[in-house]
Amino acid sequence: MVLTRRIEWIDEFKGFVLLLVYLYHVEQSFPCASMGMLHLSALRMSAFFFISGVLFSTRRFNNFKSYFIHKTKVLFLPYVALSLLFLLLDPVIYNFDLFPKAPRMTIMNVHPVITGVKDYVGWNFAKIFVAGKSSIGSGPLWFVFTLYSVSLLFYVVQWVSSKAGKVPSFAVAVFALTSLVSGWLMFKNHIRLPLGIERDLTVMFFFACGWLCKPAIKKAGKLHGAVVAAVAVVSLALYAFVEIPDPNFSIMNNVLGKSFVGFLASSVFGIVGLVAVFLLASRLPKVAPVRIFKGILRNISRNALVILAVHWWVLLVMRLLFRPEINKPGIAYLSIGFVALVVIASIPLFRCKLYKLLGKERVSVKESLSLK
Repeated sequence: MVLTRRIEWIDEFKGFVLLLVYLYHVEQSFPCASMGMLHLSALRMSAFFFISGVLFSTRRFNNFKSYFIHKTKVLFLPYVALSLLFLLLDPVIYNFDLFPKAPRMTIMNVHPVITGVKDYVGWNFAKIFVAGKSSIGSGPLWFVFTLYSVSLLFYVVQWVSSKAGKVPSFAVAVFALTSLVSGWLMFKNHIRLPLGIERDLTVMFFFACGWLCKPAIKKAGKLHGAVVAAVAVVSLALYAFVEIPDPNFSIMNNVLGKSFVGFLASSVFGIVGLVAVFLLASRLPKVAPVRIFKGILRNISRNALVILAVHWWVLLVMRLLFRPEINKPGIAYLSIGFVALVVIASIPLFRCKLYKLLGKERVSVKESLSLK
C-alpha cells in the first residue's frame, strides 16, 4: 500500500466523516431527528483533518509557488465562489423578516447588530473574508478554508524541517503539540484572530499527526485482521468512556470543551478506532451491499464541496420556512431523505455545468454519480 496514491478506504473514510457531518446538521436543524450525533462532535472534524494530513504530499510540486497555486485553485477559489453563490441564494436577503430565524453570526467575538439586508450582507462578507467561516448560506465550507490555510502552513513547516535533508519527525511532532497547546490557550482566553488562526492552530495538530502516522498506518494495513479488530473495539470503547457531549463544542469556533485531556483523548481514541474500522472494511468481500455502500462513501468524498454547501443551504431554507412543521417526532426524520435527494440532483449540475466554481474538470452526469 502506497499512501501517496489514491486509496479507496481513505476516500471511504472521508466520505463517512462527511456523512456524519450531514447527519449532525440535520439533527442540529431539527432536534426531533435525534441520532446521537452530538456524541461524535470530538471525532468528526479532527478525523477529517487527520486523514487530510495522511494524504499530504508535495511530490507533484517542485516548490511552494506551484503548491500554493494548486491549493488556491482547488480550495480557496471554490470556497470564495460557493460562499458568495449561496449568500446570493440566502432567503434572508429577499425577505428580511426571516432574519430572526437565521443562524446567529459571531465574528472574532463580535456579535453584530444587524438591522437590515445591507448589514446582513456586509457581515456575511466579513464572515467570509475576515473570519474565514464562509457565509450563513454555506456554513460548512469553513473547513475548506481551514484546510487551505493549514495545508499551506504545513508545507512551510515540513520544508523548514527538511533543510537537514530528511524531515525529522520529532521536530514536526513538537510543532504539532505546540500548535495544539496554543490553540487551546486561545480557546481558554477567548482569543479570536482574523482568518481563524486560532482554529488553524488546533487543527494543525491533527493534520500533522496524520502526516506523522503514514508509516504506522501502512504497517497497520498488513496486521492480522483480529489485531486490527481489537484495536478498533478498544479504541472506540475508550472513546465512548472519555467522550462527554457538549452542545457548545465547535472546532469552527475553536470551542474545545472543558478539559484539555478529555478533548485530546476522545479525539485520538476516536480517530484510531475509525482508522482501524476502515482498514478492516477494506478487507471485506466485494459483495453487492458492501460494494454499493463503499461506492456511496467514495462518491460523497469526490463531491465533498457540492455536498457540504448544498445540504446546508437546503437545511437552512427548510429551517427558515418550515421548521415548526418539520421538527416533529417522526416527521423530522423525513428531512434526511429529502435533503439527500436535492443534494444528489445538484451533483450533476455542479460537476457538469458549474464545475469551474469547484476548481474541477467537467465530467459527465454518469461519472458525477458513479459509485465506482
